[in-house]
This record gives sequence, C-alpha cells and structure tokens, in this order.
Amino acid sequence: MKKGLFSLLLGYAFFALFPCELYSNEKGSNTLVLTLDKAIELAVDSSLNTFIAENLYLASYWEYNTYRAQRLPFLEMHTNPANFRRAMTQEYNYQEGRYEYVEQQTLYSNLNLSINQNITFTGGQIFVDSDLGRLENFGDISSLQYTSVPVRVGIRQPLFGYNRFKWEKKIEPVKYERARREVVETMEEIAIETVRLFFDLAAAQVNLQIAETQKANADTLLKIGQKRFEIASISRNDLYMLQLEQINAGNNLEKAKSQLKRAQMYLSSFLRLDADSHIEIILPEDIPILQIDGSQSLEMAMSNNPKMLELKQQLLESESDVERTRRESRLNANLNMSFGLNQVADRFNDVYQDPMDQQIVQLGISIPLLDWGTAKGKYNLAKHNHRVITAYADQAEIDFVQNIILTTEEFNRQQTVVKGSATADSIAHEAYEHTIDRFIAGQVDILRLSSSQQASISARMSYINALRDYWYYFYNIRRFTLYDFLNKKSLVYDFDESFGVNLQ
Repeated sequence: MKKGLFSLLLGYAFFALFPCELYSNEKGSNTLVLTLDKAIELAVDSSLNTFIAENLYLASYWEYNTYRAQRLPFLEMHTNPANFRRAMTQEYNYQEGRYEYVEQQTLYSNLNLSINQNITFTGGQIFVDSDLGRLENFGDISSLQYTSVPVRVGIRQPLFGYNRFKWEKKIEPVKYERARREVVETMEEIAIETVRLFFDLAAAQVNLQIAETQKANADTLLKIGQKRFEIASISRNDLYMLQLEQINAGNNLEKAKSQLKRAQMYLSSFLRLDADSHIEIILPEDIPILQIDGSQSLEMAMSNNPKMLELKQQLLESESDVERTRRESRLNANLNMSFGLNQVADRFNDVYQDPMDQQIVQLGISIPLLDWGTAKGKYNLAKHNHRVITAYADQAEIDFVQNIILTTEEFNRQQTVVKGSATADSIAHEAYEHTIDRFIAGQVDILRLSSSQQASISARMSYINALRDYWYYFYNIRRFTLYDFLNKKSLVYDFDESFGVNLQ
C-alpha cells in the first residue's frame, strides 16, 4: 500500500513539474509566434525609429542634392515689369545756370536673363547674360527709349576672401556618406533594442513557466507533506515551511504574470503590433559558430562606422571656420569684369542694330583699419576651438578602437559562456528532479529541496541571459563595423532606389 501511494504521489509530482507538456497547440487568432529573426525583421520594417531614420536620411539626401546642383550651370531671370515714378527732382538749368526742382514722370521696365557657373577652385562665378530695358518719360516733354545688352560675358571673383565652394566640396560628400551609414547603423541599433525587448519577454515567459511549476510543485509537496505529517514522518516546522513555500509560490506567480504583461506590452509597442496581440517567444538556442578576428573587425569599423566620418566632418568644419575668420581679418578685394555689347534706340526694332562694345572692370578693396581686435578675437577663438576638436577627435578615436577590441573579445568568449550555461541549466534541472524524487522518498529535507529549486531557477535564467548577451554582442559588432561577419558582406548598400530617390 505504501508502495502504491508512493507511485501515485511521484506521478502527481511529475506532471506538476512539467505542465508545459500538457500545453495545447491550439492558439488564438491573435497569437503571434516570434523568433528573434522575425522580431528584428518586424522592428526594422515598422518601428518608429526606422521611420525617423529614413526621413533624416532623405533630408540629408536633398541637402546633398542641393549642393551638387549648385556646382552646375544655372539659369536665372530677373525682371522689373513696371517701375513708375512721379516726383519733384533737382536738376541743373544750363540756360539760367542754376539748380531747380522739376516734376518728373517716368515708367521703367527691365528684363535680364543670365546663365551662371560657380567656380569651385577660385570661389568666383562666371556668367553670360542678356538685358533689355525700356524708359518712358511723361509730361511736357515726353520720350521713349530702349536699351539692350544682347550678350555680355563676365566674372565675379573675390581675390583674397574665403572660398566656401572649396570647403563645401570637402565637407558635403562626407556629410552625405555619414548620413547613408547612419541609416544602416540605426537599423542595427533597432536590432539591438529588439534583442533587449525580445529577451525581456523571453525571460518573463520562462519566469512565468517556472512560477507555474513552482506553484504546482508547492501544492503537490504540501499535500505530500500533510500526509507525511499525519504519520509523523516530518516535523510541524517542515510542514510550516511547505505552507510558506506554497504562499510564496502563489505570490511569485502573480508577480510573474504582471511582469510578462509589461514585457509583452513593451515589445508590442516597439514592433507597432495590436495591443491585444499575444506574443509567444521561441528562443534562438542554436547559435552560429563564429569567431571574429579582432584586426578584421577593427579594420571594418574604421572603414565603415559613421563615427569616423562624424569626427572627420567636425575637423573639416573647424578648419573651414579657422580659414574663414583668418581671411576676414585681412585685406579683402573683389574683382568684377565683363565684356559685351549694348545699344540705345528710340524704337524697339532698332535697339539690337549695330551694338557698341561695352567693357566694365571694377575692383573693390576692403581693408580693416580699426576694429578693436574683433577680427583677431574671432580668429583666435576659431583656432582654439579647432585645437579642442582635434584633441577630442583623437581621444574619441582611441576610445572607439578600444571599444571595438573589447566588444570583439567579449563576443568570442560568449559562445563558451552560452555552452557552459546550457550545460549548467541541464544539470541543475536534472538535479532538481532527482532532489524531488528523494524528498518524496523521505531522503532529503525541505531546505535541501528549496536550495535545489533555487539553483535550477538560477541556472535557467543564467542561460537566458547568456543567450541575450551573445546576440547583443553579435548585433553590437554589426553596428560598430556595419559588416555581416556571418555572411561575409558589407551592410552598407545603395538604398536610394528603395527610398524613391535617384541621385544624379
């Protein structure tokens, strides 16, 4: 009879320990089974961070497109269709030899069409234009005249000034390439955040399974304990301990349910899923066998990471600022030259007949004589800022290199950690099962059973965290290097077409 009772209790404890075996495969219509790869795919496709990254890139795209357009010839038209003036003006009367006020009524119109080309090397601009004007006088003596410039070729050239075209040529391509790579980096950051939320939910689901198992075990063991207490096999203190374990297990179960709901809400929100969606996590327990060479990861990071381009952009911009303030503190001159044809006629049909030469040469010079040190102060400020930015860039590069090396080493070690954690989880689970069998047989006390249970829980959560760390380091290295070491290909690709733009 005792043997039959022992077998019955052992069987009851076995099913209580493994309630997942009784789980029905029938899921509700709103249940979403998620692997880590699927979660990352959903996040990259639909998360708010992706939307923001894409639109920031498009803004950079159009900024760079504008820069490129400024390097091409551009056509402009300026017109003053009607400028009417009626006023008393001062004029000299040659017959009487004195100045006097006379009334003037004029109507002036003008049209200018020009083709302009910026010169990157010199910072100047060449142009070809054509001009037509009409002037009509009203009053006692009325007249009508036309003036034309059929064609004129000229140049506007600063001689000693700051050449913004030269610096834009250096800076703008760096800014655009940085923006392209930041989109890819953002995708990897989304993957990292997905890993965090995915394993938060995985841990919460495992924690709930453990809590349910603990509650079932506590109920079963309490029933066994009550039977054994009746036959004086255990003490009252052991019975109280079993009752306490049952109460704590019930509290832990409610807490686990709350944590699961919160973790599921965070992941659903990040993936932009329906609020009533139920997510079931499938752990990625088969990790790829991958060892990354530290020198290769460092080389890829230095070549691909947008942080390096950001530092380069900052240095170029500070150098540009130093150059600009230095030029502005010295002599400044502008040379404007043009050669063309012009004519004046009373009739429109004659305004383009037999045009005369027109030459214009204009040299403007600006020399700061007394500014109380303003220009010098601006130059020194820009120079010292450049020194600070240079020092910051050097230190940032050192920190970046060290971070890459450490992250690579941590990833390579993590595979061993995952394997060890998996083995420890299996051993702890088997040990806990064996301890339960021995407790039912009366060979161990409640304290030994509780200790074995906590060791099993700790080993399971350590395994979950080891998996989390592995995938965190995996995607962190991808974020640093923008390189897929698993498939041996760069993550930086031409996605202009996918965004509906075409940079020509």
